[in-house]
Amino acid sequence: MKKFTKNTLKMMVALSAVGLLTSAAYAAPVSLSDAQMDSVAAGGKPTPTGFVCPVIFTSAVMNSPRGAMIGEGHYTILGPEVSVPMLATNDNGAGVPEGPHAQPGDRCYTAIWYFQE
Repeated sequence: MKKFTKNTLKMMVALSAVGLLTSAAYAAPVSLSDAQMDSVAAGGKPTPTGFVCPVIFTSAVMNSPRGAMIGEGHYTILGPEVSVPMLATNDNGAGVPEGPHAQPGDRCYTAIWYFQE
């Protein structure tokens, strides 16, 4: 095995440090947009934009500033906007607050709704 002198070792450390600093100047961190992050979180499946809107059977929610009347005699308290896979939305994306929608107890009920365009 070859024996290194102190000077050789110092030179190797200095060259390694210069190499690392030089490579860092050209390397940028990977950054993803919000849409890309949502896609990654959903496993690459389409992630429609939706909103939280639970179906509630009593008009008492109208006392809340976020309370609203929706179709079929139901009420809600409007929540935040979210991004989720289509199958995680009310009636698998077919439910609409003003019209036919799944309600608590239905197999495809969820409080997250797909933004219909």
